[in-house]
Amino acid sequence: MNMERRKFLEKAAVLGIGLFAAEIACSREKGIPSEPGTSRQEVTGPEVIELPAFEKNSTFTLDQALVNRKSMRSFTDTPLSPEKLSRLLWAMTGVNRPNGRRTTPSALAAYPVDVFSALPGGVYRYETKEHRLVRVLSEDIRSKVPIQPGFKKAAMIALYVANVKRRLGGKRTIRWADIEIGCMVQNLYLEAASLGIGSCVFGLVRYGKVSKLLGLEDNQLLRIAQTVGPIDK
Repeated sequence: MNMERRKFLEKAAVLGIGLFAAEIACSREKGIPSEPGTSRQEVTGPEVIELPAFEKNSTFTLDQALVNRKSMRSFTDTPLSPEKLSRLLWAMTGVNRPNGRRTTPSALAAYPVDVFSALPGGVYRYETKEHRLVRVLSEDIRSKVPIQPGFKKAAMIALYVANVKRRLGGKRTIRWADIEIGCMVQNLYLEAASLGIGSCVFGLVRYGKVSKLLGLEDNQLLRIAQTVGPIDK
């Protein structure tokens, strides 16, 4: 190897190390979008809800949440505060590591499940990377989702939609997506219990009607729904 070639390779190695270090630093700077102080590009307008950052310092223990976890079937029309909404969605399937991985496990990290939140102001899709809600429908459809009357007033109805385009291997896509949904459901139950509000997962959904309202495509399958909010005592 001549001297010029050796110098070229040495310079290339140094440059490569520098770029790698810069990438790591950039990743660390991004942090977790729900953490206070995280730099995020603000999007204004009624179509987007920027969820507030919050400290992960709750004194409510996991044991307490498990003791209080239960299905509630009668809700008030009291809306959720921005912080409670932020905590609930983050617990359900938010980013908990700088590499973008979430509070919910997913086979091959494919994350084939999208969460839609039916709120008084319309239906919003939860965008995990930005920790925000983007409106997809300007209509309050909460009363049109469940069959049980007690669920229709809930502050939020979470709609779990599996996207089979994010394939995990043939028929396993739906099976693994349903496992992921089960984890999300329990996360939401536990966070609701820690916040002193109610929740209930339910399968009696007007699937065809709701899918049509949301404009779901053939590859998007509404699997189940879950209410959350202050309860009617």
